[in-house]
Amino acid sequence: MRYFVSGVAALLLAGCVQSPGDGAPRSGKAVYLENCAACHGPTGAGDGPAADGLAQSPSNLRLIAERAGGSFPADDVLAKIHGYTGPGHFGDMPEFGSEMDGAKVIWTTAEGDRIPTAAGLVRLVRYLESLQEAG
Repeated sequence: MRYFVSGVAALLLAGCVQSPGDGAPRSGKAVYLENCAACHGPTGAGDGPAADGLAQSPSNLRLIAERAGGSFPADDVLAKIHGYTGPGHFGDMPEFGSEMDGAKVIWTTAEGDRIPTAAGLVRLVRYLESLQEAG
């Protein structure tokens, strides 16, 4: 029984550790360019090559903080990227399947809640935060 438990623990740990063949974790910018730039544009201005074909124009992601009153709403941005389908979400956002399956980190919300969250999504949110223009 002890060997069975050790084997299960080893398999669980292997699922959390990136194998050498996978390379280094992708940067938030790399995640953005692969998943967001087609619609939101390479600089986040909402002018990507696929933007014209969408029912709803993509947001200018460089103005998120400005639209939120001057402070970047990281929790809201993470919720939208993660797949939140509440008011204002029009369903054109892609699923971030490969990022969701990756390593998890603890996301601490503005209210202090600690939530295990895909590291790739956290890096993407931080990248979007770095794009913000001074208002």
